[in-house]
Order: sequence, then C-alpha cells, then structure tokens
Amino acid sequence: MEKLLEFKNVRITLKNRVLFENISFIFHEGERLMLSGENGSGKSLLLELIALGMSKDLCERYSGLEVTGEILDANGNDLLDPETGRKVAYVAQSEETYKNSTLVKQAEIAANGVGIDLDEDKLDYLLDRFGLSEKKNQKLKNNLSFGQGKLVHIITRLLKLPATNLLVLDEPLNHLSFKNSKVLNDIMLEEIKNNPKLSIIMVSHCNAISFVNQKMVYDYDTNRMVKKQYHSYDCFE
Repeated sequence: MEKLLEFKNVRITLKNRVLFENISFIFHEGERLMLSGENGSGKSLLLELIALGMSKDLCERYSGLEVTGEILDANGNDLLDPETGRKVAYVAQSEETYKNSTLVKQAEIAANGVGIDLDEDKLDYLLDRFGLSEKKNQKLKNNLSFGQGKLVHIITRLLKLPATNLLVLDEPLNHLSFKNSKVLNDIMLEEIKNNPKLSIIMVSHCNAISFVNQKMVYDYDTNRMVKKQYHSYDCFE
C-alpha cells in the first residue's frame, strides 16, 4: 500500500500540557481509522493539523499551542506548514457560517477549491438521499436546522473526493438523526466500493459506523499510537 501520511516524532502541547508525545506512525492509502480517546485528549486538534496545518486561525483558537516534529504527505511535504498545498476533504466538528449563499454555490466553491468542477448529478443524488433537494437553490442563512447545516457541510466535502483520496471526519454524526446517520454510513460504504483507495481518518464516539476498519488509540504508557481491530455495532443493519 502507498504511504499517504507519516507522523515523525510529533509532540503536541497546549498551555504546557502534553497532549501527545513522540507520535510516529505511517498511514497508508486505503486505511480507514477511527481515533479513540477521552474528551479533551486532543483528537480533533490532531485532525485539524492534518487538514489545516499550523494556520493562524488554529493558533488563535488554541492559545498556547506548540507542535514539533513532522506530518509528511505522500510527497514528503510537511503538513504542519500552512503554506503546504493540500487536497483534503475535511468535515469539521463545527459547521460553516453560510452568510447569504445558496447551497449549490457552496457546493461549487468546495469543488473548485480542490481544482475540479462541480458534479451536479452527484450533488442532486446526495441531496435526494438526505432529503434536502428543495434546499438546493435556497439561500442558506437562517434557513437550516443544526442537522441540515451539518448535512450541507458533509455533502460539500464529499463532492471534493474525485480530487483526493483523503477524507478527514470530525464527529460527522453530530446533530444528525438516526435516519440520516444511517444514510451517511451507507453513502460512505458506496464511496469506498467505488474507490477502494479512499482513506479515512475520523473521530467519533459512535461505534455503529461500519465504514472504518481500524481503531487507533494513544498509549500514554509507551507514548505510541496503537492500531487495533475495530468492531462496529449492528444497529444500522
């Protein structure tokens, strides 16, 4: 399997509190990992470093953040450098503020952001699956519930996948109904079937998700990331 990411001696501290020490592991193309750990342990921060690097916004939100080491992409570029070009489909835990834009416009912006044209047929398919077809040409501001806002965020990121094999998901089921959680799980299984090279790193406390196949935990005794077998519940079956 092709190497997609490599963590080399990564140390993360926040206001002098050590979150991770000496993280070193390789993430391969086609792997689908769920990061597991206690609330506040730094899982979401780890995803943001992969997707965004040490951006100004990240440093402002995490006052006292210090990161050493390297997170290298497949070409050896350090993703901790916000100037490093990257193509990542990143579903953040906090949804976007859409201001006065339409859903289809946001979908177009997302696709163009990774250098591709909007696949409107796929957009229509995803909107139909999640029951949002009537929202396509509506202005989004003040027109979405929390759950619908999360779905728009997810849909626009899934439209990036033709340009990248890396999908980063931070608590993707937050605010979703059971029905739409199942729809998302089914859609992700379809995406993996269509592209076995699709790689996923995610944070979730829901073990009903069946599109990941490994769990990764940080062992504080050995300061190592440890991959373990993942077993999902069957409530989506």
